[in-house]
Amino acid sequence: MATAKCLRRQAATCANLARETYDEESRERYIRLEQLYLQLADSEEPAEGQPSGYTGEGRSETPVHRAN
Repeated sequence: MATAKCLRRQAATCANLARETYDEESRERYIRLEQLYLQLADSEEPAEGQPSGYTGEGRSETPVHRAN
């Protein structure tokens, strides 16, 4: 869900940049990026009735995240 929130923030930034630019080619690029970010955000959010996040079923250990 945090990822979707970040993607929506990026989409809003692109929308603002599209409104503020005077270059038509850049405006179109920002609009395409905004739409892409919104599509990605929609795909990141769980559908209604779907569990959100990892439940850890079938695992006895807590997952450990290690730095590379």
